[in-house]
Amino acid sequence: MHQRIQPGDVFEPVAGLYAQVIAVAEGQRFEIAGTLPYHSDGGLDEDLATQAEVVMLNLGRSLAAAGLERSDVVRIQVYTTRMDEFLRTALDTVFGWFGDARPTSTLVEVGRLANPRVLVEIDASAVRAARP
Repeated sequence: MHQRIQPGDVFEPVAGLYAQVIAVAEGQRFEIAGTLPYHSDGGLDEDLATQAEVVMLNLGRSLAAAGLERSDVVRIQVYTTRMDEFLRTALDTVFGWFGDARPTSTLVEVGRLANPRVLVEIDASAVRAARP
C-alpha cells in the first residue's frame, strides 16, 4: 500500500478530494494515457457527466487488464473543455471513484481535445506495490 500524505500546513482548495503527496513503495510503474469516454462499441455520449462515468469505467478496465486496483493509482491528470460544468457534474464521479485511496491530481481546462466532441480525458500513473 502506498502512503498518502496531506501536509497540515498546505491549503487544500477542496478538502479531502486528493492526496498532496504519495510515498510509493517499491514496485512496477504503469502509465495509462489518454483514457477517453468512448464506449466499447465506439459510441460517445454528448454530456460531460456521462462522459466522466465512461472514462472511469474505461480506466477501471485498463487497470484490470494490467492486474492493478484503484488503490494502485498514484496520480491522475484530468483534462476538460468545460471546467465549470465538470466541477458541477463530474467532480464527484471522478474523484469519488477512488474512495479513500485518493491519488495526487491535476485538473486542467483545455481549449479542445483531439476529438472536439470529447469533453474529458484522464491520464493516470499507477504503481503495483510489492504484495505480501
